[in-house]
Amino acid sequence: MLLLTGKNKKGGFELTEPENTQNTQAVVDAPVAGNTVDSPAVDAPVADTPAVETPAVDVPVPAKQEEPVNEQKTNNVSIESPKVFPKLPERELKEKINQLRQQLEQKERELRTIFKDISLHSNGGEELKVKRDGLNAKVKEQSARASELRKKRDEVNARIAELKSQRDQLKMKGKEFGEKIGGLKKTRDELNLTARGRIETLEKAYAEELNTFLTADIPLELEINIFNRLIELSQRYEATKKANVIHSEITEEYSKGKEIYTDMDSLHARIQALAQESQKYHEEMIALYKEIDALRKEADSYHAQLSDKYKGINPLRKKIGALKAEIPKLRDELGVYLEQMKDAQLSKDEQKNMGKREQAKEKFKKDGRLSLEDFRLLVENEDIKL
Repeated sequence: MLLLTGKNKKGGFELTEPENTQNTQAVVDAPVAGNTVDSPAVDAPVADTPAVETPAVDVPVPAKQEEPVNEQKTNNVSIESPKVFPKLPERELKEKINQLRQQLEQKERELRTIFKDISLHSNGGEELKVKRDGLNAKVKEQSARASELRKKRDEVNARIAELKSQRDQLKMKGKEFGEKIGGLKKTRDELNLTARGRIETLEKAYAEELNTFLTADIPLELEINIFNRLIELSQRYEATKKANVIHSEITEEYSKGKEIYTDMDSLHARIQALAQESQKYHEEMIALYKEIDALRKEADSYHAQLSDKYKGINPLRKKIGALKAEIPKLRDELGVYLEQMKDAQLSKDEQKNMGKREQAKEKFKKDGRLSLEDFRLLVENEDIKL
């Protein structure tokens, strides 16, 4: 049994236990229970609204050229001052909290719907991207092979051009030999027309005529005729000798010319072989380029389909940005008003506790008996010193 023995420093009562008492428990009028302080009903709970979990959506993004980062920083940076919210009465506060919660839930539902729409739009986009990138990789690979074939073809063509240059030089030499041989043939043929016989025949005829001219007893007129024939045979003989010399020179020039034309034939054969090799490289390269064109067209068709998907996704992405900017502001505003509601609730509870405190003090003064709840309230406020 608790007994009132005096007042404490704060004006409260000080309790002591009697020495000769067998029951050390305080006598209470009500059964032990928890905190039974009634709190006023509030339409909006005080707890913060949980953030909406944003579903992860793998949205393919087309490749873009990286823009250079502007490292220059602006000194005039505008800092947005924090927004001040008015302090509202409890009724308006409840309405404001409910209104903000409804707006927040609506924005979050809209955000979830947009993510679902993006997921639908992007469905199959990754597959299209994989196909497009795979084809582009093949194009790159085939382009490298085509470039290698082009390089080989050009190298062979350069070698062909070099051999053709050598062949052209030989042709010029052959033309010079031909012109020289043609001139020698003309001179030889003119001398042959003068000689009109072989050198052996002319030598024999000249010897017979000379013998007749020197030994035979012939009339003067015949002797004059033989002398004239000797002069003619002598001229024809000299012409034959010169013709034979020129013929030997022609034969020698023919031998030199034959070597030139043999070299030309060898160069021509090499050029033909290289031309076939060059044609082979060229045909393989053309076939690869046709294949590359087909691959590019197919890759472009996948890219076009992917771009169509982006056209549907980009407006939704802009909406997401706007909603993500609005939702934190709503949460901040809701947080401010929830704090106001919490403060109002604490103030109301404090006023209620003050009333209960006074009632407990009066009750304790009257009969010295307290419930556990009243006892706890007086101890917390140091109205009773243990």
